[in-house]
Amino acid sequence: MVECLVVDDDVSQTDSLVILLRRQGYRAEGVYDADQAIAFLRLHEVDLVITDLKMGEKDGIWLTRQVRSNYPDTSVLIMTAYGTIETAVEAVKSGAFDYILKPIQPDQFRLVLDRALEWKRLQRKVRELESQLQELEHGEKFLGNSAPLVRVRQMVDRIAGSDSSVIIYGESGTGKELVAEMIHRKSRRHDHPLVIVNCGALPETLQESELFGHVKGAYTGAHKDKKGLLAEADGGTLFLDEVGELSAAAQVKLLRFLENGECRRVGDTRTEKLDVRILAATNRDLAKQVESGGFRQDLYYRLNVIPINVPPLREIKDDVPLMARVFLEEFSAKLNKKPPQLSDESQRLLLDHAWPGNVRELRNLIERAVVVDQDGIITLADLPEYFQAPGCSIVETAVQRRLTLREVEKMYILATLQECGGSRKKAIEALGITKATLWRKLKAYGQAPTNGEAEPYEIDEECDSAELIEV
Repeated sequence: MVECLVVDDDVSQTDSLVILLRRQGYRAEGVYDADQAIAFLRLHEVDLVITDLKMGEKDGIWLTRQVRSNYPDTSVLIMTAYGTIETAVEAVKSGAFDYILKPIQPDQFRLVLDRALEWKRLQRKVRELESQLQELEHGEKFLGNSAPLVRVRQMVDRIAGSDSSVIIYGESGTGKELVAEMIHRKSRRHDHPLVIVNCGALPETLQESELFGHVKGAYTGAHKDKKGLLAEADGGTLFLDEVGELSAAAQVKLLRFLENGECRRVGDTRTEKLDVRILAATNRDLAKQVESGGFRQDLYYRLNVIPINVPPLREIKDDVPLMARVFLEEFSAKLNKKPPQLSDESQRLLLDHAWPGNVRELRNLIERAVVVDQDGIITLADLPEYFQAPGCSIVETAVQRRLTLREVEKMYILATLQECGGSRKKAIEALGITKATLWRKLKAYGQAPTNGEAEPYEIDEECDSAELIEV
């Protein structure tokens, strides 16, 4: 049933119009000023707001702008006793569908009401078509028909329209960033920025400055004011990948923003209000981090409003053939060649593989296979060495020796580095991870460079937003 909200500081006028709407078959409620209307809209889904033009300090024009800005699916009609062209123009420019003169004539009112609701229906249909078009353009990136992935897409559809914080859980390479992109694309913020930050690639000393900005002279080297990534995302979405890597100081400031929407640059005495939805992702168990004191409990609860779990590829192996075919077509198109076919043995090995690098590993493997293929058939010769020697592959070794996932990951990373002739640059491209991540992994394995090289991180200094670069 259509839900209408009548807003007029004339109590008798409001009550009379509510009764008229209910008699005409609509569900209707009435409030008596703009602030009450905003409070009502926060709690109820309303199809049509019918508001008086003249209402104290916050009039119908002000309310219309608020509704159009925050509730784009809601139509607005303005009532006025001042039936001038100027009034009509101002009402429409503010976002109202139309205006109607007082005193209200029931028949005329019903015609205007029907047109407004029809416009709303058409607008909704246009957005649905736009969403379908975007899905055709982007939806293929998050592949798979298995039940766990279907549940992820269903959850995205359910929560995209809200502004609630979301944490996306999953191992590295499972597609957490793609899930964040889907949420943003389906939200009312899709015309505003999606700013992606890899917290793990930011050294602790720079986290506050990069996220919240700084003023000139805030610290040594701060030669000019800097706009933070949170401000860059104003009106849109900020995606904090590997949020568990945030420093204690950055966690405090992020918590403050989530509580009141206020952001303060490093070294500044002023705060600014920002409208940003926060999405986060992690491959860690944040609950355990909270228990160990590595992550603030209050921030954890603020972020973990809606958790989404992205499954590892080893748990959805039925989707591997579909993903492989799509990647074959993608990389073949880039090389302007006919997509090759997978041999039966290659398909079997792909299905048997443990995929410690998840979808990212599969994608990189298929890219390599398409590049080296010469006869249109992906055979063992086109796959990495650990696929070519039966009895010596990583997956077979893992099963035989009952290795943990961490041990399998180490074996895969070191095998890839060896395959790349020791070139870390080639290895990070093959693995699909950052330079900093590879450095830390090798350090943990006791194989980090010993020439005094500092732990790396990547910041695009030519980009105003200082967006982190995945290499």
